[in-house]
Parts: sequence; C-alpha cells; structure tokens
Amino acid sequence: MSTDKSNDATPFLAGMSSVEQQSSLSTSGSKSVLGEGINFRGELIGTEDLHVEGTVDGTVIMVGHNLSVGTGGAVTANIHAKNIVVEGTLDGDALADELIEIRNTAQVNGNLIAPRIKLDDGGKFRGSMDMIDTDSEMKERHKEFSDRLVHPDLPATEEKPANRSQRNPSYTSSGSTASDSSRLSDTSDYLFGAKETEEEAEEN
Repeated sequence: MSTDKSNDATPFLAGMSSVEQQSSLSTSGSKSVLGEGINFRGELIGTEDLHVEGTVDGTVIMVGHNLSVGTGGAVTANIHAKNIVVEGTLDGDALADELIEIRNTAQVNGNLIAPRIKLDDGGKFRGSMDMIDTDSEMKERHKEFSDRLVHPDLPATEEKPANRSQRNPSYTSSGSTASDSSRLSDTSDYLFGAKETEEEAEEN
C-alpha cells in the first residue's frame, strides 16, 4: 500500500465560487451543491456531480459521477462515486472508481478503496487503504461494498412516480431532508389544495 501526495487539482472542483456555496441544494450545469446549513439524512442517489458544504448522514451513491466534501462539509456515510475529494470531514467507508483525494484540511475516519489514493500533507486519516490494481479486483470490491450502501435505519429504496413537489429529479432519497426548499414545496401543495377546496364550495 502506498499513497500519492501530489497536488493535482481535480477538474470538477476547479472554479468553485463562494456564490455556489449557498444554503440550499442548487444546481449549476451538471453539478449540484448541498449548501452550508442544510442537513440531509437518508439515501442520496445522484446522477450528476455533487459538492457538499452541509451535513449528510446516511449513504451516498454517485455511480459515474464525482463527490466533493468542502471545508465546511461533514459526511457520515458510506460512499460510492467516480472520484471523491475530501476537504472537510468524512466518517465512513469510501469506494471510488478512479480517485480518492484527502486534502490537507480533511479529517477522515474510514476505509478507502480506489485505484488511486492521494493523501496531502496535513490531512488527518484513520483507517485502511486498499489500492486496486486490476479490473477483476474492482468488480470484487464493488460486490463486497454493495452491502455497506444500505443504511440500517432506512427502508429499501423504492421507485416512486414524479410529482410537482419534486424540485430536483437528479437526486432521490429514502430518508428526509431539512431544507427550506422542501418545506416550501410542502406548503405550496397545501395552499394549492386549499384553494381547490374553496372553489368547489363556491360552485356548490
């Protein structure tokens, strides 16, 4: 086992501005941001890159896409993504198809599995590193890791039809989020239903 401490920049983190680090789950092109002050609990499944500045507790599945945890982010979850870059806090196991990078501001407690693992000077890490050499090893690790992506406190994920309160179809959850946007969508549905009831009463 060895670690690569080079300072190569990861493309999907380049150009991250303070404007993007807002207190909401927003999208910018093919990248979403879980902003500071947002607490997510549940199973997070993404079909685009995600940057976390808030907190996540559960599991994160980003097959074919990248996950970054900013300096203000705190993730307590097992993770599967294409590339994983941690600048904040990660407590959980991580499987990356290409690269896991632990920056000098990061605190990581868990087991890391990836073909390439980078640990910058100053980064705090406790756990094991498994650097995969072959495709057969990667397939085996995927199979073994799948059991870790089931959160013990959550029911199995079931597909549900889309509804008008779903603001971001790129992400699904079997848990719950504590965000202003979710509360607003619930309120709008309630008011919409109340308006329909009033109109029906007037007609009668």
